[in-house]
Amino acid sequence: MSRWMTLWWEEFRQLGRDSALLITFFAGLGIYLVLYPAPYLHEVTTEQAVVVWDQDQSVASRRLLRALSATPGATISARVTELPEARELVLSGQAAGMVWIPAGFERNLRRGQAGDIVVAANANYFLPYGTIAESVTAAATVLSGHVRVARQVFAGDGYAVQTSRLGGVDLNVVPASNPGLGYLSYVLPGLFVLILHQLMLICAALIGTGRWGRAGHWQQASAWGLYRVDLALLVPAFALAACWYLGPALAFYDVELMGSLWALWGLLLPFLLATASFGIFLASLVTRRDLLSQILVLSSMPLLFIAGFVWPVEALPMWLVGVWGLVPAEPMMQGMIRLNQLGAAPADLMPQLLTLWGQALAYGTLAVLGMKRRQALMNPST
Repeated sequence: MSRWMTLWWEEFRQLGRDSALLITFFAGLGIYLVLYPAPYLHEVTTEQAVVVWDQDQSVASRRLLRALSATPGATISARVTELPEARELVLSGQAAGMVWIPAGFERNLRRGQAGDIVVAANANYFLPYGTIAESVTAAATVLSGHVRVARQVFAGDGYAVQTSRLGGVDLNVVPASNPGLGYLSYVLPGLFVLILHQLMLICAALIGTGRWGRAGHWQQASAWGLYRVDLALLVPAFALAACWYLGPALAFYDVELMGSLWALWGLLLPFLLATASFGIFLASLVTRRDLLSQILVLSSMPLLFIAGFVWPVEALPMWLVGVWGLVPAEPMMQGMIRLNQLGAAPADLMPQLLTLWGQALAYGTLAVLGMKRRQALMNPST
């Protein structure tokens, strides 16, 4: 057996005796799978403030707005006369969305044509966005019923059975992203990536800091060889965990990835290498086993909020966004959002892919240098 295989086997056997590491890995994967998605399971919002620009000022437009006010999901908070004014109210947070009824709305209905309605909202907040769209759809359906009955009466067939689809207002709601308009399907893929990232960092920290306090072949091994052993222990285990989290676990919550598996694994490979290398480097900086694990656990929630999809990036300090960009989870989460929401092709993920490979190389170099330094400190005679 080669020296490297002897070292790997020794470290692998040590994992089986490390109860803290095993509990962290298996219990963490199970508990976080239930705990983290729990706050997002009930996707219900009501009474979203909507600003209205009624450019038509007709009986039909006023009837539509009365129906909109009667829905539980929207309430008209302001009426404006210009589009920039409505846009400013939405962007400033004074309204969750805008409804614009263009001029000629009623004229088109009288001519038997489709009446256009424009709905806009801040897509950073998907639950209000979906609620507003559903409310406008419900109001348009009510107006469609009035138009249909009026046409039947005018034709002398007021009691005819309507067998075709509702006419009058033809509202075409086509989301640019997140086809299900659900917050869970938007946030969960990125959230699972963050869970894998944090667990991998903690496990890498437990492996490294646990090694410094015991004798073994690692003391005679090269830093490069020891680094490769840690990669061989961490990457396959978390590759299997990623298969579970981003496959059956997402399906359990009725979340489907629109992108291809090839594109997903193209991101996962450098992500796992970069995260493992980052964790190995962090483990080379400390000897206390509990210290690094506690810091990583406490950093999970702040990292979630500065990730840019739970809380808008524009509301965060730029220095904080810059620090977050150094973490391997950032490009991986952005790539997952593009895969999940937009069905991005591998070519569209090139910025995230290059960033992850760059991080894997940078943190791999730091990990080898850090382990070499730690070996020198633990073995001063060498």
